[in-house]
Amino acid sequence: MIVWLGTLINLGSLWLWHGKLKIPLPIAGAMAIELAIIHNFNWFYFRLWRGRVQRSPRDYFLRLIKYNLATASIDFIVNLGILYYLNTYCGFHYLVADIIGMLAGPIFKFTMNEFVIFRKKAKITESTGHPDE
Repeated sequence: MIVWLGTLINLGSLWLWHGKLKIPLPIAGAMAIELAIIHNFNWFYFRLWRGRVQRSPRDYFLRLIKYNLATASIDFIVNLGILYYLNTYCGFHYLVADIIGMLAGPIFKFTMNEFVIFRKKAKITESTGHPDE
C-alpha cells in the first residue's frame, strides 16, 4: 500500500507540475520523485520499520538523509532517465513514461532499505558475547 501511495503522489504531482503548470519535465519529474521519497520514508520510519528506529530527531534526520541519498540516486538515474528518454526520444506520454520508470529498481531499493537503512541490529548474547544470529 505504501508503494501505491508513493506512486500516486509521484504521478499526481508530476501531472500537476508538468501537465498543468508547465514546469519542464526534468524539473517536475525530480520534484515528483523527491516528494514521493519523503512520503515513503515517513511511512517506512513510522510504520514498516518502526521497531528498528530510535524515534529521536537525530535518528530521524540521519536516516532521512541516508534514505534520501540512496533512494534519490537510484530514482534520479533510473526513473528520471527513463521518463525523459521515453518521452523525449520515443514519444511516450510523460505519465506512461513515468510509470515505466517507476517500475525499474524497486527490488534493489527494498533490499537497500532492509539491509542498510533500517537493518536489524545483531543481539549480543550474554553467555558468549558474540552476535546472536
